[in-house]
Amino acid sequence: MTGADLECLKSHIDQHVEIVTRSGERLLIKVFSVFDGESDPDVFFWDVTVDPAKPESEQTESQSLPLEEIVSVKAA
Repeated sequence: MTGADLECLKSHIDQHVEIVTRSGERLLIKVFSVFDGESDPDVFFWDVTVDPAKPESEQTESQSLPLEEIVSVKAA
């Protein structure tokens, strides 16, 4: 992940972005926090790949992913 990818994550809090992971998985996520100043930097999000219109109140579980596992990020 580049610095521009990290900035894209940070600037899209409460918005959808598409990420590609090291395993090749493409996910549409809604970012709700990015922690990059800690020893284990990561992003917390809701996976909205299946239903991007699903309201937050119906999201069942948030997820996190280490930033090092993300290959690329782009605005959805």
